[in-house]
Amino acid sequence: MNLSNRLLRTGSFAALLALLSACAEKQPEHSQVSVQPPVAQNVVNYDNAYQSKLSTRARITYADLAALATEEVPQEHSDVGKQKICKKLIGIKMCGNARWKYTVQREGEIQVSGQDDFVVINVPMRFFGNAGIGGDVSKVLKLDSMDFAGAMNTQLKLKLDLNEQWCPVIKTDASYQWTAAPRLEWAGGMDINLQDKVDKAIAKQLAGLENRIAGAIDCDEFRQSIQTQWKTHSIPLDLPNNNTMFLNIEPNGFSFSGIRTENHKLGIAFTLEAKTSVQTEAVQKQALDLPTLTRSDYQPGGTQFNVLIRAAYTQLQSIAEQHLVGRTFSNSSAAGDVSVAIDSVALSGNPDGITVNLGFRAKLPGKKLETPGNVYLTATPELQAFTQTVSLKNIELSNVLDSTLWNTIAAVFKDKIIAELEDKAVFNLGPKLTELSTMLETQLADPTRTSGLDIGTPEVNVILEKLVPEQDNFAAIVRVETLLDVDVPLKDIYQQRVKR
Repeated sequence: MNLSNRLLRTGSFAALLALLSACAEKQPEHSQVSVQPPVAQNVVNYDNAYQSKLSTRARITYADLAALATEEVPQEHSDVGKQKICKKLIGIKMCGNARWKYTVQREGEIQVSGQDDFVVINVPMRFFGNAGIGGDVSKVLKLDSMDFAGAMNTQLKLKLDLNEQWCPVIKTDASYQWTAAPRLEWAGGMDINLQDKVDKAIAKQLAGLENRIAGAIDCDEFRQSIQTQWKTHSIPLDLPNNNTMFLNIEPNGFSFSGIRTENHKLGIAFTLEAKTSVQTEAVQKQALDLPTLTRSDYQPGGTQFNVLIRAAYTQLQSIAEQHLVGRTFSNSSAAGDVSVAIDSVALSGNPDGITVNLGFRAKLPGKKLETPGNVYLTATPELQAFTQTVSLKNIELSNVLDSTLWNTIAAVFKDKIIAELEDKAVFNLGPKLTELSTMLETQLADPTRTSGLDIGTPEVNVILEKLVPEQDNFAAIVRVETLLDVDVPLKDIYQQRVKR
């Protein structure tokens, strides 16, 4: 047998020996590397109550006030009179009875505006009439019948307040400006003081206007319109988790801001202080007695309450799967190269945080077959309120069961897999919070939910405050902040009084 044949036989024998050795290596059994943590048992029910302020603004549009002024200021006022006078004219002393008649009319629309918390009412007026002196000489001189006319703008300033019994108190300041001075068609020097006469007519026109306007607003009805808000309220809210909760408002304070003039409305603001909370049941509605009048600022009231929403772990789990499943992570050790392929990721809650169950296959030094297994890791969900994101931090192995295998693959997990999980598994809650904000804005502005309470179009801000791990979900406690500006229309108070 030559040397080449001997080498061939030796090589074949070595190959056969290696084949037999491989066949002799048993398929590695599945290894549970660490203990499965207990499952979270807590279910969050969060109804923390806040002390809030709701601005209740009773507003009267200037258009409604203009209608009130139109009712209370007559369309026209007429009068007649006479007075015995003597006047020396072109050397002739004339005596006779001066007589006059006149009419004062509103001309055009009454304009109402607001200025420095005064309601300013402008009433354009014109007047016309006839005056003359009786007697033959007057007829000759054509002083027996002279037409006159003029125009002015009357301005009425109203200052409104409330007394301790919640009744309106109205003060007025009337003035006017001539827009066309009184004139006679013939001015032959006869001294008849028409402006004085017209001034007196205007004084009669405006006399008692303060009392008439104050009397036009019924105190009892005004109090009733305010008192209707001094009661408990419950507003149903349909939350993203397909459950209906109730925003319960329980008043415990009420104050008055004074009268303020806005661009298009006269505002009377009240601050309703209340305990607000979101609960599974509506609070029993209860009317309360109107408290003693106190003072507060004229501004929308800051309102806050908590809302509980849930986000399933599957959403964060799918993000982790994108970065781990199907990938192989390798590392070198003194014993040789080690690689771990991730096959599955499963998240669940435990009493202290999140459980991460990773299914893997490990390629170990000196082993030709892969070792299957799974490892349980624990993690703390970390909330970033500014970015509205949730990530997993402080990822650690639970109590080890297979220390031999773990000691071999630990470096791959710590340096590669856990680092990837902490860095890439980030769940953005922003869209869910935006959805909640939009949903609450729509529902709070819906009068069918608020029992007719006109809240307007509130802007709702949601702040992610806390995450509580449940078995299958993140329970996210969200603080809702908004300015609830309740509009109480008062325009019907005067109209109802007129109808009676």
